[in-house]
Amino acid sequence: MMRQASVVDLTNYSHDRNADFKKSCDDLLHLIDKFADQEELTQLYHYFEKKYLLPKEVVKQKLKSDIVRAYKYKRARFRKDLSFRWIPFSIVKYIGALIYALLYSRKYAEKARYKLIVDDIASSHELCRFSKLINLFGKKNVLVVTSDDLIEVEHPGYNIKLLPGFKYYDRLEVLRCLRYELFLGILLCVKASLKTGVNLIPVSMHIIKSFMHYRSLFKSCRSDYLIQERHYKTNAIKNHLFKKMGGIASATIQKNILMLDKLSYYIDIDYFFALGNRTAERAFEYGGRIGRVIPVGSMFMEYYWFSDRVDVQKKFDVVMLGINTMNAYERIDSYAEFMDDYYNSIRWLVRFKKEHPLYRIVIKHHSSAGEDEIENEIIFGSGVEVLPKAGNSYKIAFSSRCVVTYGSTMGYELIAHNIPTFFIDPGFRCTFLPDPRDNLLDGLRVTSYESFRDTLVGVLYGSHVEKHWSGNPDDLCLESSTASERIHKALIG
Repeated sequence: MMRQASVVDLTNYSHDRNADFKKSCDDLLHLIDKFADQEELTQLYHYFEKKYLLPKEVVKQKLKSDIVRAYKYKRARFRKDLSFRWIPFSIVKYIGALIYALLYSRKYAEKARYKLIVDDIASSHELCRFSKLINLFGKKNVLVVTSDDLIEVEHPGYNIKLLPGFKYYDRLEVLRCLRYELFLGILLCVKASLKTGVNLIPVSMHIIKSFMHYRSLFKSCRSDYLIQERHYKTNAIKNHLFKKMGGIASATIQKNILMLDKLSYYIDIDYFFALGNRTAERAFEYGGRIGRVIPVGSMFMEYYWFSDRVDVQKKFDVVMLGINTMNAYERIDSYAEFMDDYYNSIRWLVRFKKEHPLYRIVIKHHSSAGEDEIENEIIFGSGVEVLPKAGNSYKIAFSSRCVVTYGSTMGYELIAHNIPTFFIDPGFRCTFLPDPRDNLLDGLRVTSYESFRDTLVGVLYGSHVEKHWSGNPDDLCLESSTASERIHKALIG
C-alpha cells in the first residue's frame, strides 16, 4: 500500500521559537484537533467503538492527549517514533507488549467494593499527602493503586493494589485484546498510519494499555469515586470505564499552576479540585473536558504546613522558590528567549544582593531538583545562598519576610496566606503565569529590575502586599488547612 499525502502534516510541524508562544500553543492545539477530525481516522474510531465499546469522542480525546505529549518544545518537533519509518519497529514493540501482558496476567476472581480509589500513587510521600482524605473516608473504604511494590511495605494497614505497566492485568481482558489486535486492530492502525502519514501504532498501544489496565482494575474493584494527584495524567478512557463500571465520578487535585504547556491540554475529568476560583481557566481553552471545577485550596500546603505547623521566626529576608527547571529543559524551554528570561530572574536576585548586602537572600529548590550549573555560575561569590533541597519549602517561606519566584505554584498558595510574594517575569511572557492581558496578577508580577528592586525594598522596609495587589486571594488559592475536608464533602455531599 502506497503512503498517501497527509491531510494534516503532523510530523513535519515545527513551531517558530521566535514567535509569540501563546500563538504557537493555539496553533498546536488547532493542528491536533484538525488531525483527530480527519476522515482517514473514521475506520479506526469505529473499530474501537465496535470491539471495545469505547465511544468515538473518548478515543479521540485520548488520541489527542497522547499526540500533544509527543511534541518536544525545545526541538520544535514531534517525537521521532511518530514518523512513518518507525512503523515496523512499533509493530514489533506492540505485539511484544501484548505478549508480555499475557505472560504476567492473572485470573481475577475477587470482587471488592470501596467508597474511594486513590489512583496512580507513585511514592510514599504522595500517599502521605492523601492520608487525611483517606482517614475521612476510613481506610477500609479506600483502595490505593500503585505501580511501586514498596508502597505496601511502607504503608501497612492500607488496601493496596499493585498494577505496574503491562503486568497483573485480568487474563481474559488481555486475551480479548490480543485476539482483536492480532486479527484486525494492528492492520487497521497501519492502514490509518498509511493514510495520514503518521505512525499511530504507539498511540493505539496507549489506548489498548489504558483499556486493559482500567478494565482489569474496575472489574475487580468497584468504587463510588476515584481521585488522582496529577491533573496532567487524566485519561479519557479511564474516566469512561470508571463510570461505565459503576463509578459516580472521577476527580483530580491541582498540584501545579496550569501553565501554557502541553501538560495543560486535553484534561479529562469529572471534578477538578482547584487551588482557587480562577486557577483552572486555562484547561478549558486547551481542550479540557471537565465536569465541575471545585476550589478547595492546596492539599500540598495542608500536609506540609498545616499538618505540622510550628511557630517560625523570620530568619530570611528574601526566599526565591525554584521551579525544577534543570529537570525539564526539554519541555519548558519552549521559546527562544526562555533561558534568558528564567536566568535573568536569578541575575536580578544577585544584583539586588550586591546593592543590599546586609539582606539574607536564599534560593530553595524542589527536593527532586538536579544540579543547576548555570545558576551556580550566576550566584558564585554573590552571597546568595542555596538552601538544602530536603528542607520544608513551606516552613522556609513562612520564615521569610518576602518570597519571589519565576513560576512556583507555592506563589499562589503563599499570596493567599498573607506572605508577601511576587512573580519575577523579565520578559513579560512567563508561561507559568496567566496571559499578560489578564489582570489576575497585576501588582504581583514584576517585569523590570527597577520594579523588582522597588517592590522588595518596599516590603522589607515595612510596606504590605496589599499596597501592590487589590485582587481576591481566593482567586489564587483558598485557605488550605481544610482542603481534604472540602474534597470529602464535595464527593459524599
